[in-house]
Amino acid sequence: MVKRRIDVLSVISYLLLAFIALIVILHFVFGFQYIVILTDSMEPHINPNDLVITMPVSPDGLHVGDVILYRVTIGNSTYQITHRIVGIKTDPSGSYYFVTKGDNRNYTDPWKVYPEQVVGKVVLVIPRVGVVWYYTPLIFLGIFLFIIASLVYDIALLLLEEEPIRPKSMKADLLAIRRKKIKVYHHRR
Repeated sequence: MVKRRIDVLSVISYLLLAFIALIVILHFVFGFQYIVILTDSMEPHINPNDLVITMPVSPDGLHVGDVILYRVTIGNSTYQITHRIVGIKTDPSGSYYFVTKGDNRNYTDPWKVYPEQVVGKVVLVIPRVGVVWYYTPLIFLGIFLFIIASLVYDIALLLLEEEPIRPKSMKADLLAIRRKKIKVYHHRR
């Protein structure tokens, strides 16, 4: 029974490790991005707290109807926005740009999205996983602090623990009890 439980835990551990390795490899080797959606602009297809996975693509491979992740600078801040391409136009200089719009909006975005701003195309939406993904660093910090606190507690316990006082031999106590019983038994006769 115990051996089977260890095997199940080992399998779960290996699967978790493989999943983490896959996420890291997809991000650092192939350039995939993992984004948590914060607004309702893409509802009902993409909701707040959904995790969106984007894959880098060539701008030539993008078409009207594709959902893309792009960067736009407004003032001194740069934002990453996930919206759908609703049009492809050419500016007066001959460069083409994308017209984007959130599915839950009645108007197109007021800016032009040029190909160099595009981060990637949305390939997968995982509902409601974004909350966990968003707080993952905090979760790891909590687990790390718990492990450190446990180690400090164990070390302090080892350093501060005194040698326990050895109790008297149990054999001596049993002999004393037997003598009392023998005396009580002999006095009753």
